[in-house]
Amino acid sequence: MKKTFERQQHDFYSVWSQINILYCKWAELLHINYTTLLTLYGLDVHGGMTQKNICDFYGFPKQTVNGAVHNLLRCGYVTFEASPKDKREKLVKLTENGKAYAEELLEPLYQAEQYAFSAIGDEKMTQLLDTIDIYNTLLEKRLEEMK
Repeated sequence: MKKTFERQQHDFYSVWSQINILYCKWAELLHINYTTLLTLYGLDVHGGMTQKNICDFYGFPKQTVNGAVHNLLRCGYVTFEASPKDKREKLVKLTENGKAYAEELLEPLYQAEQYAFSAIGDEKMTQLLDTIDIYNTLLEKRLEEMK
């Protein structure tokens, strides 16, 4: 039993790590850092996000996201807007230049992702996502119990 767990644990983290490496390599190819890539990705997919949302969604430290957002702000790719839900919160949103920049960087990535998803097929992708969701739920529950 222990050997099976150790093999599965190794295989799981190898696959997880490989996914991160692929996105890191894509960012490097684009001459941007990983945090900037995923910040642009999140803003493109979700529209406006607070810096806290970005941190929570990707698990990045606040300082790292703040640096990425302010670099994008200096380049004119993002702006801050008051959140309609809470005026004290500032949403980070892509400007028109930012949308064009994000599209230029992300469209080839989206095409590659779509290719992979299509090649895997709807049924297997649904199984994969459901299984990862169950894993996350169980792991979170157990970690909470251990506090």
